[in-house]
Amino acid sequence: MNPISRNELSRRLRQEHREFARYHFQVAAEIAWQSRKIWGRVTDVSRGGLFIESADSPCLGAHFVVQLALNAPLRINCIVRRVAPGRGIGVAISVPEQSRKRFQALLLALSAGGDSAAAAAKATPPNLPRTLAKGATASGKG
Repeated sequence: MNPISRNELSRRLRQEHREFARYHFQVAAEIAWQSRKIWGRVTDVSRGGLFIESADSPCLGAHFVVQLALNAPLRINCIVRRVAPGRGIGVAISVPEQSRKRFQALLLALSAGGDSAAAAAKATPPNLPRTLAKGATASGKG
C-alpha cells in the first residue's frame, strides 16, 4: 500500500464533505465588485458555489455579482468563502429568481454531460414574453 500525500488526503476529505455535486465547467465571468468590474474564469460550479480564477479577486467575506459569459449572460450573487492565493476564490452563491431556471438547466446539462452553455442560454426566463409570430401583436390580433 502506498501512502498518500497530505495534499491528496485534504482534497479527498473536502470532496467527501461537499453538500452538492461539483462539475468542471469553464466560462469567462465578469465580476462587479466595489464599483468596478474585473474579469475571471469560472472553473467549476455546484448548486451552492463556484470557483473563480482571477488575478485580482475580492477579499474573504466580500459580496459581489458575477455574470457568466454565456450566449445570454447569467447573473449570480456571490460571497467569498475561500481565498486561494495565486489561484482564485471559492464563493457561495445565491441565484436570483429570474436566473434560477437557466442555472438549473446549466447544472442539469453538466450532470448529464451535455452542452451546458446551450442549455443555460435556451432556458426561457419566467417573466419575459416569448417572441411574437410575424404579424401578431401582444393582444393576439394580427
